[in-house]
Amino acid sequence: MAGRLFSEMICRELKFLLPRALVLDLAVYLISLPVYGLCAEVPLGLLAGTAVMLLNFIILGLSSERAVERPLASAKRYMFGSYMLRLLITGLLFLAGIKCPSVNLVAAAIPQLYPKLAYTAHAALKRKGG
Repeated sequence: MAGRLFSEMICRELKFLLPRALVLDLAVYLISLPVYGLCAEVPLGLLAGTAVMLLNFIILGLSSERAVERPLASAKRYMFGSYMLRLLITGLLFLAGIKCPSVNLVAAAIPQLYPKLAYTAHAALKRKGG
């Protein structure tokens, strides 16, 4: 594991999620063109939202790996602290979307749904055999 920033599990999940997130970002941007036109706010919002989504995903993975090494009561507190940190980060993203006119709030919020969408679609396609 020398030279690696994250564990094998986190790297594997990021390799799964990142390309799908970029494709979904492109799809959302193309869908938003008739409404917002060519503007910088939507791509900046998507970029910020995707970065926060990936950061939340990494923090979740790291805290999950560390929580299993602890006793149950300590693990619960540790995971709750991790949850509160992730919630704070997401709240800061939404605050930036509200306060900064250069970041579209809706575009920043949509990437928070990408993991659920990606894993659900993957499981559905895998189950159908396609």
